[in-house]
Amino acid sequence: MPATAIPDTGHGASVTFGTTSWSGKIQGIPTNLDISVPRVDKSYLATSGEREYMPGDLRELGEIELDVLFEGVTGLPAVAVGPTTETITLTYPLPGGGAAVAANVAGTGFITGVTYPPLQTGTLQVGKIRFSFDGATGPTYTATT
Repeated sequence: MPATAIPDTGHGASVTFGTTSWSGKIQGIPTNLDISVPRVDKSYLATSGEREYMPGDLRELGEIELDVLFEGVTGLPAVAVGPTTETITLTYPLPGGGAAVAANVAGTGFITGVTYPPLQTGTLQVGKIRFSFDGATGPTYTATT
C-alpha cells in the first residue's frame, strides 16, 4: 500500500554522521537545506530597462544548523580540518498514512562549526552544530515509501 501524502511536524527527525558517529539529542533543525543557483549578470553597456541574468553553472549548498541538548558525557563533535568527509543523513519523521520507510536527504559533507552552550541557571544547555554537504555525493532526497 503506498504512503498517503499528509503534512507532518518535524518531531522524530534525526541526523547521523557516518565518520564521527556523534549521536546526541537534537532539539531542533531550525535551518532549511538551501540549494540555489547563482545569478550571473549578463547585462552590457547597451542594456536598457532591467539587468539581464542567466543561471550559473553550479548549485550552491548552504549550511544546516542543528540545536542540540548539550551533555557533558557526549560533548559536541570535533570540527575536522583537512579532507575529512562524513556521510550525513537527515531523516524525516515517519508519517502516518501507511508509510513504512521515512524520507531522507543524504550525501557526503563535513562539520563546519560547533558552538558550545551558554551556562545559565534554569536554562537547558543548548549547543549548535553546523554542517554542509560537499556536493561530491548528493545531497539526494529519497521519498517516504
